[in-house]
Amino acid sequence: MVFGAVDFTDPRQLLPTACGALSPGGRLVFSTLAHFLSGDVAEAGVVSRQIAAKMQDGEAAWMPRWVLQEQVWVKLLDEAGFADISVEEWPAGEGPRAAATLLVAARRPA
Repeated sequence: MVFGAVDFTDPRQLLPTACGALSPGGRLVFSTLAHFLSGDVAEAGVVSRQIAAKMQDGEAAWMPRWVLQEQVWVKLLDEAGFADISVEEWPAGEGPRAAATLLVAARRPA
C-alpha cells in the first residue's frame, strides 16, 4: 500500500488486525513518510498529527496522520506479532512537496 490506511489509522489497532488477517507467512508491505512534508521530523512516539484535507465536496477538513520514526514502526510491528521486519528509507525526489519515504515490510510468522 502507498500512503494508505497505515498512514491514517491508529497503528495500535490496525497492525494487530492486519497480522491476524494475513495467512501464516503472509507479508504486509507499505510505504509511509519518513518525515512530515513541512520538514518536521517524524514522531518518536505513537502520536498522530491533524493534517488538512478536502472532503469530496471541496469543504476543508482535518484528519489524523501517523508519521513515525523507523524504530517506532519496528516496535509496533513486533508488538503486533510480525517477524522479519525491514525498513528501507528512500530519499526525497524533486519538487515542492518531496519527502523521504520509508518502505516497510513484515511477515506474519508461519
